[in-house]
Amino acid sequence: MSDITTVLGPDEPPPLLTPEQITHLAYHGWLPLTLPVHLNDAVTRLSQAARAFFDQHVSLKRSQYPARRGTECGFYECPGEKEYLTIRYDTNATSYLEECARLLWRDAANYLHRVLCDISRAGEYNVHAWSSLVKHGLELPADDSSLDTVTSLLRMFRYLPDSGVAAQHVDNGLLTLCVGEGQGLQVLDRSIATPPTWVDVDGPVVLVGDLTRALLRNRVRAGVHRVVGNPCGRSSLVFALRPYLKGIIDLAAFGGKGLVDTRDYCTAVKGSKVNVNAAREVREQQQKDREHSSCASASGTNGFG
Repeated sequence: MSDITTVLGPDEPPPLLTPEQITHLAYHGWLPLTLPVHLNDAVTRLSQAARAFFDQHVSLKRSQYPARRGTECGFYECPGEKEYLTIRYDTNATSYLEECARLLWRDAANYLHRVLCDISRAGEYNVHAWSSLVKHGLELPADDSSLDTVTSLLRMFRYLPDSGVAAQHVDNGLLTLCVGEGQGLQVLDRSIATPPTWVDVDGPVVLVGDLTRALLRNRVRAGVHRVVGNPCGRSSLVFALRPYLKGIIDLAAFGGKGLVDTRDYCTAVKGSKVNVNAAREVREQQQKDREHSSCASASGTNGFG
């Protein structure tokens, strides 16, 4: 990728990252960052509100945020590993937790959008190529009518000491901001050794999502990461900027060719990945289904017997 130009077009956001940071992000798929003061303050407020939420009895957590759509909305437990709350839309205008969530969503989404623009600028693509994909995702949606189209999410985790883990994976979507308290998050460092080495992450980190990797035709890597157990456990806030599923993607804006339906393209990129945040028995069944599908494809059958 070329260096960032200092000549900005009309309505073009100013650069956020340095050329060296963009090179690191593209090569590794992740980048440690010092957040701006307003975003760091939003992280602190929501972290405190999330701590108070998780300290409640489990019955209260379930009643306040019932799980919906599997792991994609509400409160979810992975027994013996972790619990987490996923916010996809505004459910309670008077909730202090959601007040904090709205602020963090707005600040994190706009921050990540600027990172996407930096990536495009460095690759000499149109920085506005992402506009239709982040549409309606730069603010917390007002109600659940958005669930089928706005896929961005804000997730608060509490990992148990020693046994709180998440297997190696890459995130779906565009970019993810992760800010944690406690050890456990690891990323693949490709500059230290071959094969790549797992290194611990301290502080905020941006991870490239698999959709961004696909759109840019592997000119950037998706950020491979995992969570390993530690004696003190771990808490984290994760904001995932994901695509708005209505409309058409013009692949020419990313150096490719053709027009594709956004939902179909995202479904194809996602494939049959195992959900690392599902309960253990769900993950195991998904892995079996995935292996069965692979065997059926290899043998030339359609999987229906």
